[in-house]
Amino acid sequence: MTDPVGSSRSFSSLVNRAGVRRITVRLARHTCGTLLAFLKVHPMVAQVVLRHSQISKTMDVWTHVVGSDEREAVTLLAGLLEGPLIG
Repeated sequence: MTDPVGSSRSFSSLVNRAGVRRITVRLARHTCGTLLAFLKVHPMVAQVVLRHSQISKTMDVWTHVVGSDEREAVTLLAGLLEGPLIG
């Protein structure tokens, strides 16, 4: 069994070293699950990455549905952010 306090400390240490905005382990797992779904990674692969014992946990709790409308919106946002914001 993993030590949740030790895991959180290790995660915080990695976040600090990376110099990125501090987030919780839970939020990082949600983000990971959502990005895997967005990238159309097979749910069973996501289950392994997220270390879930049940596929239902992966599908019901940690991922969010990403449909074609959401993909189109993200593509538009990415194009906006890659180009000049003013001009």
